[in-house]
Formats: sequence, C-alpha cells, structure tokens
Amino acid sequence: MPRVSFGTYSIEAPSSWTLNSVIMAGPVEDTPSMGMLTTKAVQPFQRNLITTLEQVGPSETLESYVKRQVDGLKEAGVPRQEVKKPEHLTLASGAAGLITEQVIQGAGGERVRQMQLVVFKDGVAHTTIASHLDGPSFEAVRAEFRAMLLSFQ
Repeated sequence: MPRVSFGTYSIEAPSSWTLNSVIMAGPVEDTPSMGMLTTKAVQPFQRNLITTLEQVGPSETLESYVKRQVDGLKEAGVPRQEVKKPEHLTLASGAAGLITEQVIQGAGGERVRQMQLVVFKDGVAHTTIASHLDGPSFEAVRAEFRAMLLSFQ
C-alpha cells in the first residue's frame, strides 16, 4: 500500500485510492489591521498552502485548465482579480508549470492574495495555491511562497 507522510502524520491507503487534496497551514499571524473601523472582530489570518489533484485529458493544456478554473469561480460568484500575468516556467524536475497571481475576496470581505502553480504530471493536474492577506502580509512571504511552489517535484 502507498503511504502518505508529512511530519508526524503518516497513513497507508489501498492503491485504488487517489490523493485529492492537501492543506498545509502556516503560523498564525497577528490580527490584520483594517483600513476602516469596523464593529466586526477581525480574526487572525493563517497563511496556507492548498494542493488539489484532478485527472486531465490528453488535450488539456495548462492555460485551458486555468481558464476552466477561473470560469468556475466566476460562475460561483467568487470575486477574483488577476494581479499578474501568468508566468510559464520549467521546474528543476523538468516539468512545465504555470504560475498565476490573483486576489479573491474572502467570505468575511478580506482580500486574499494567491500565488498558484499548475503542473501536469502523469495525466493529473497538480494545482498548488499559496494564500495570505493581500498587501504587506503577502509581500512579506512572497519569496517563501515562490520557493515552496518551485520545489514541486
């Protein structure tokens, strides 16, 4: 049986099972400062890294896959703004990747910036999204996020 391990977590699963998603949480940050006063308590934000895995057909491209994701967000009414042009790159493993950056609006109205890497490997789209509050919070961890994404094998 294949084993999935990370830190103190380790589990075996039958080979017929597939890994669908992975969520990693960073340290809890200080309470974000709000530009406007509000009566609503602002919760500390925990930066995170989420990876989803999805089967893709042989005709799918990195660009068409990302477009399908964006179209799905629009249909769901998720406010999203692209903030950087997509960047094509080759990872150390030799795999082609596409990095995008966008800002989405969270359920509580917070602006969350995401740096996303999409890589196809053995017919599976691996989408890894690193998220933090938009602005200085994101910029403070930009290099760390990019290094994590580029370490994908």
